[in-house]
Amino acid sequence: MGKRNIYKDIVFIAAGCLFLMLTVRAGDFWMQQQRSYEIILQSQSELTEEIVEEIGKIEGIYGFTPISSCNVKIRLQEYALETSLAGIEISNYPLKWKAAQEEISLANTPILFFGQEAFASFTDNNGNGPGKSRIAEWVEKYQELQLTVTDEHGRERRAQIGGIVEEPSSGIYIGQSQMQGLYRASAKTSGGCAKIQGERNMQKAKEILSGAGFLVE
Repeated sequence: MGKRNIYKDIVFIAAGCLFLMLTVRAGDFWMQQQRSYEIILQSQSELTEEIVEEIGKIEGIYGFTPISSCNVKIRLQEYALETSLAGIEISNYPLKWKAAQEEISLANTPILFFGQEAFASFTDNNGNGPGKSRIAEWVEKYQELQLTVTDEHGRERRAQIGGIVEEPSSGIYIGQSQMQGLYRASAKTSGGCAKIQGERNMQKAKEILSGAGFLVE
């Protein structure tokens, strides 16, 4: 009986491992191309129907939900913040919640959803921001906070916070229906959430939209 060729065995084992690795990588790549991705884009100018139609023609995009926005001034205790309020479809927007109220009464009271880092952007009359302990207190007791929101026309409304958003962490949001009902006169469609199938399509769409002047997240 001849000696077993151990080197040949090593070659076969190595070839098998390589085949298995390539198979796994091919499977991962296939799964990535089947996954659905979401990207957020913002424009410096208002989006027209024609622009939205062109966005929809990008390969892989199968859904686009517009985001409206308006400039407001929000006052919280002795602090204030001038910012762009984003009107979104809460159920369709990719939010990662830190905390949220289960039941919210809308009526004519603006219900805002704060990115957890948005509180740090507030300043007092001397230009000083709130300390970390104050921010932590706000986040913990967000349901008790009383705010006022002043729109571009000078109309002031009392507002409440309906939830804290972990990601995206810097924005301040309001439901699209409330945006249209309360701020229709100053709201503009300046961005949207695009749904894309496939990682390759997602990366390509980011390149195209960034090249067209959009801020893409």
